[in-house]
Formats: sequence, C-alpha cells, structure tokens
Amino acid sequence: MRKGHIPANADPIDMTIELVGGRGDGVGHADVKLGWETRQRSVFVPFTLPGERVRARLEADRGEGVSASPMELLETSPDRVEPPCPHFMTCGGCALQHWATDPYLAWKADQVRGHLRRVGLEEVEVAEPVRAQPGTRRRADLSVRRLKAGTVLGFHERQGNRIVDIVECPVLEPALQAVLQAFRAALGGRLAEGGSADLLLALLDTGVDALLVLPDSPDLAAREAWAALAESLDLARLSVRRTGEGHDRTEPLAARRPATIRFGGIDVTPPAGGFLQATRSGEAAIRDAVLAAAEGAGRRLDLFSGIGTLALPLVAGGPVIAADGDARAVAALRAAADAAGIGDRLATDFRDLFARPYEGAELVGVDLVVFDPPRAGAKAQAEALAASAVPTVVAVSCNPATFARDARTLIDGGYRLDRVLPIDQFLWSPHIELVATFRR
Repeated sequence: MRKGHIPANADPIDMTIELVGGRGDGVGHADVKLGWETRQRSVFVPFTLPGERVRARLEADRGEGVSASPMELLETSPDRVEPPCPHFMTCGGCALQHWATDPYLAWKADQVRGHLRRVGLEEVEVAEPVRAQPGTRRRADLSVRRLKAGTVLGFHERQGNRIVDIVECPVLEPALQAVLQAFRAALGGRLAEGGSADLLLALLDTGVDALLVLPDSPDLAAREAWAALAESLDLARLSVRRTGEGHDRTEPLAARRPATIRFGGIDVTPPAGGFLQATRSGEAAIRDAVLAAAEGAGRRLDLFSGIGTLALPLVAGGPVIAADGDARAVAALRAAADAAGIGDRLATDFRDLFARPYEGAELVGVDLVVFDPPRAGAKAQAEALAASAVPTVVAVSCNPATFARDARTLIDGGYRLDRVLPIDQFLWSPHIELVATFRR
C-alpha cells in the first residue's frame, strides 16, 4: 500500500517498445500500479528493441520510470540478431549485442544529438561513429572470488554484485583472453574461501601488462610462484597492490621486458593499472582529429593528459604543456619525454584541473588547448576557456551529457562548433566517446 511501491503480485504487462534509452534499455509506456495509484509510466525493459512487442515483469520504480525484466518476446524486430557471446544478458559488460550494426551505430549518434539538443545545439553536425571491432578491447578490469564450488573470474552481472565467470569474451583482444584461465587457476590456489581480488589487464606494444589487487601482500614463495606464472604466460610485466585504503603502493612481481606503449614515436612505460584508451582504433581516431585541428598552431596545452596519448604526437608540431592530476601518469610522461630527448619541447604539470583550471594569464599566447576529462567533464576549465582568447579548443569526452554542457559554455563564450565525431570504443555498451573542435 505504500506510495510508489510495486505490488509483489502485480501481473505481467504487455507493451510495445518505442525506443532504446540512454542506458541501452528498451523504453515503452504502460499503465502501471504503484501503491494505490495507477497511471501511465515509462517502462524500461533491457534487451529489447524499437517496434518489439514484449511481456515484462515490473521490478522497481526508478523515479523517471519503472524498470522491468523481459519475460517473452511477442513480436520481434527485423533488426534483432543473435548475440555472439554466451554470457550476454547475464554479464553486465554488454547491453546491445542483440542489435544489428547499422541501427546500433545510428542510435549512438542519436544519443549525442539528443544531448546537444537539450542545450540548444541541435544544428551541430554529428558524424557517423567510428566503430570498434570485436576482439580489439585492449584493457579490462576483472573481479575474482573464490567460492566453495570453485573460483570465478570475470565481470559483474547486470545491476548486481555476483561475478559472471567468463569463459570467452568477444570484445577482448585475444592476447588478454588467453591468460584468463591461468589467472583463474592461480588465484583459486591462493585466495581463501570467500576471498576476493581484482585483475587489471592491458595489452601494451610489448605484451600483456597485469596488475593483481590482493587482500594481502604475497610472501616470498607466492612471489616466486607469480613470477613463474608471468614467465609461463610470457607477460611483459606483472605487478601487485593490496586492497583497501592506504594501500596504493604498487610493487613489481616480474618485469620480463620493458612494458611500453608508443605514442608519436616515443615509448612510454605506463604505471601498472593506469589508463589507456580502450582500443587502438579509438585512440587513432581521437589522435587524428586532434592533430588535424592542431595544424598550424604554435603553443599547445594538453589538459587531463594522462601518460601522453595526445601530448606526445602533438609535440612534433610545436611546444606542449601537458597537465594532469595523476602523479604516476605525469611521472611516466616526464620520464618518456626526457628519455627521448624532447624535454625542452614538452613540459609537464602535476595539477588538479578541477580545483585549479588553466585560466587568465596562463592561457595568453596559447594557440591550441586539448582537454580529455573523466566522465564529470571539465566545467571549470570550459568556463576559463570561454573567457580566454585561445583560437582553437579540442574537446575529447567519454560522456556526451557533460560534453554538451561544456560545449554550451564554450559557444556562449564565442566559439563555433561545426561537427562532432562519435567514437564507439566500448562495443555493444551504452557508453559513447567523442571528439569535437571549437574555433573562435
């Protein structure tokens, strides 16, 4: 009888899916009883497509609508395809494997248009997305837990804490997938029953880089065993870090060869577990767009620079200042620049850009600013740029909603935005990356 509560004995509902929402769920409308009130609500049904008729069981009030679980497809869309992964609908990593490629990519572009439209930028052109191919995801953060029945290693289930034991993943690079079984077996032999760990994998130019996040520091015997595993798997590097607050120190367990990745012809040794663009194709699309915008620019400023994915290619055309709030990433970039003999052309700045954006006199004489923030966007930095005279700004974003907010700020400050390029780095997920160039 509580207001907003879905009755436990509520009957299933039949409805037609009208569109796919921002989380990847199909969205329709139906008369829904919440407590003692019945009224029409939006209903979110995962794994459904526009035009499909579906029978669903109501689950929870999400505020903006009601979530439901699909029970039966009564009418199917011609755009429905067979998902390539046996874990689909259980694993929380992918939401849209059941959708044909063309409408799936069109939906991603439409999501960007929708966010732009909300801030009055409906005239901006949204290009056809750059699509990631299966088997090209080069980094993965996996969870591990030892259960009574055995050890599970994989990704968390959709909207839950249970770990889905991954046998195969059509998204991952084959080199990453090839080491999963060995790590599952090794961790199963070292974790106590009920114990948990994390495994962070990245495919660098010199091989697989693995970081174990364990509840306890390994003793000598365990370290020797992990080093032997690194040898048997031909890992480039294997590192360890303890879980919990205050345990942010990462230690090497095996460094069999330099763990490097190349940007702009310069090798960088990233910190273990550090950020990389998810795919080579996505990185290339972002880099090419940034370099095209930078043509002819003198002084260049790369904000949220990380380990130099964009700063190092940019330095070939002019001096660069690279700033980031991750001390380990800045140190890796500094070391790479010095080793390559370009330290006089690339300056680094360890700086919290949310608290201290570049502004005022710091932007005088700068010809190009590139910013690639986390999902929260770069609100303060966009406001500072809007008040500046910087001729060209390139925004790289993993969140179209915060990008649209920052784009509105820049345009209100006198910039022009002609085109946005979506980049589908996270295949079959609702996530969308993009790159856009602003000119004064």
